[in-house]
Amino acid sequence: MDPEADDSGDLDGLDGLPGLPSEMLLLILEQLDLDSLLRCHNVCRSWRRFTAVESIHLPHVLRAYAELTHGTRPLPPGLDRPEAVKQLKQRFRTSVSALPVFAECSTLRDIAVRLRRLDRSWLSGTNTNFASLYHERPVTAVAVDTKAGLIVAGDDRGAITFWDAPTGTYRGREHFSLDGLGCSAPLHIVVEGDLMVIATTFGGIIVAARAENTGSSPFLKVAEIWTRSAEDVGESAASIRMEGHICIVGETGAVSFWDLSRFAGRRFIHMDRLLFVGLTGSRIQRIASHASQDGPFRQHLWELPEESHYSILVVGPGAGAAMGCSRLCPIGCDGGILVSWTDSSVYKLSSNMAPDNDPVWEPQPEPLITAFSNDLPSRLYNRPVGIHARGEQVVCLFQQNGINLFSGRDGVPIGALPFSYGAITCMAVDPAFIVVGTDYDVLCVYYFAPGHQTPIRGQGPSSPIATAAAVRSPSMQVKSAYKRKFWEAMGPDPPEGPLGPLVGSSELELELRMAKNIIPRGRSSAVALRSSPGGKVPRPLPECSSLES
Repeated sequence: MDPEADDSGDLDGLDGLPGLPSEMLLLILEQLDLDSLLRCHNVCRSWRRFTAVESIHLPHVLRAYAELTHGTRPLPPGLDRPEAVKQLKQRFRTSVSALPVFAECSTLRDIAVRLRRLDRSWLSGTNTNFASLYHERPVTAVAVDTKAGLIVAGDDRGAITFWDAPTGTYRGREHFSLDGLGCSAPLHIVVEGDLMVIATTFGGIIVAARAENTGSSPFLKVAEIWTRSAEDVGESAASIRMEGHICIVGETGAVSFWDLSRFAGRRFIHMDRLLFVGLTGSRIQRIASHASQDGPFRQHLWELPEESHYSILVVGPGAGAAMGCSRLCPIGCDGGILVSWTDSSVYKLSSNMAPDNDPVWEPQPEPLITAFSNDLPSRLYNRPVGIHARGEQVVCLFQQNGINLFSGRDGVPIGALPFSYGAITCMAVDPAFIVVGTDYDVLCVYYFAPGHQTPIRGQGPSSPIATAAAVRSPSMQVKSAYKRKFWEAMGPDPPEGPLGPLVGSSELELELRMAKNIIPRGRSSAVALRSSPGGKVPRPLPECSSLES
């Protein structure tokens, strides 16, 4: 079967639809949701031929791409469908995830199937694999370089270490210094395209560009940024966010914009514009912002082409701690944001963009995620370290003692990832995995890539389900491969783990029973998570091939 089949062809064999024009059939199929579209693929050969047309899957894949990137990396406007399909496939293969989960996907349907399996893996609340990487020093900042497939981590002595995300192997280490001040511990690291931005405890911000043949580091320092707060009072940046070549720096009570495409020939970058952000009202009634310059520049930075919404920045604790706000993060691709408070409650705010007015975000009347506890000791212990929304489906709430996953639509708890390596200090989220840094000199990586993965030396299972995946017999593996192809087309309604769907209310009993049978007596949860340094994480098996009739 040719996956690039055109829209023409007769409809012989399409039961119940004799003589229906193919153009009309394609229009009908474009209105289906992704699950229904994948089920159609398993009806018969003729249906399979029609559901392999690229244009049918374009809306689903394009929406998923916008959600995973929070609308910050849209396709160029004015593209025709063939060119949009080509560019979208190229971006998924090279820059959406640091893992090669889309590398062998040749069609949009292959990408849609992989996205759906990734979503089900996240919504099951169970990661498929786990790795711990010994870092030698407490980790203070971490980021994901999706273009090079790297995990970038900084420690309390100013060293930036690079790890290979698919294999977990050490790639190199570098120190980036501020002119006249030396090395400083990084507070935030952001990698976007060929640029890496590092906020330091000295207040200065280091800009590095990707370069070849630079020794142990794939980046070379090219410039520095000094914000108004850093120059006046030596205050560090509260947060950093990259949108294309624009670096958005969150300061105390303000946000500055820096055009990193214009640093050629200049050692220091000067601020172009400033945006003031304030939380108004009792707790949260609304978030209002106003620019110090004319509106067109603000719209050029914040408003995406052909859309009437804005991309919100991430503001750290320095900007909102006095008003009770702990963290902000974008959710979805329609300009919405999440606000986590010090009591671990999370509110969802929708953008209300009136023409010619400043953007305003109105909160929902009830929290998306309710507070864990109201007493002060529990609030201090459970204070969020960070919050991240994966698209619009999953919200990851990071606390010092663990990681909790919630539904981004209704706030229902999905699961909690086990953690026993000290306290979480920083985190980064890729569409296919979570990486957290700890004060125990360890990077913990939770993989959600679908496919059979066998833990080897250097890895430890992160859950009973993941543990059981390592002890399946060959016959069970063959049976699992058959079921995987069936699920790819039909899609089970229950949440799916690496061993298959978790059915009914006995899910917790299943996990407890597996834990009792698999983990030896006297073996603690810390041992179940432990891995030796120098190990490798196996690449996920390609599962993008379409079903045969």
